[in-house]
Amino acid sequence: MSDAKFSGKEEQSTYYRVSSRKWVAKGSDVFVKEFTLAEQQEVPWHSHTNVFDIFYCIEGQMRIERIDMATKERLPDIELGLGDGGKVEVGTAHRPFNPGPGICRFLIIQGVGTYDYIAYKPS
Repeated sequence: MSDAKFSGKEEQSTYYRVSSRKWVAKGSDVFVKEFTLAEQQEVPWHSHTNVFDIFYCIEGQMRIERIDMATKERLPDIELGLGDGGKVEVGTAHRPFNPGPGICRFLIIQGVGTYDYIAYKPS
């Protein structure tokens, strides 16, 4: 992670808003963020061209819904509780969601490559 910077700075996405989205580390090709989602809050459906996402649930619970972009078929949801982790591969449409009760906090590691956010609308 060359040229990595720690900021802890709150920075909302230009594509959506959540309760909190803080930078933990920002490098040229790897990114780490901490998210807080209120009950029923989501990061809208999207995919990435070059980076995978690794999620670590650090409070509450979360669900990551997924769709195979090649076949348009739903993949099994990834259900995470406190201390659990899961990975979403490059090119897989996904929607991190807090089913509740209470808040959900998670770390996300994204890499290795150039980050992009491609909005996706499931059919």
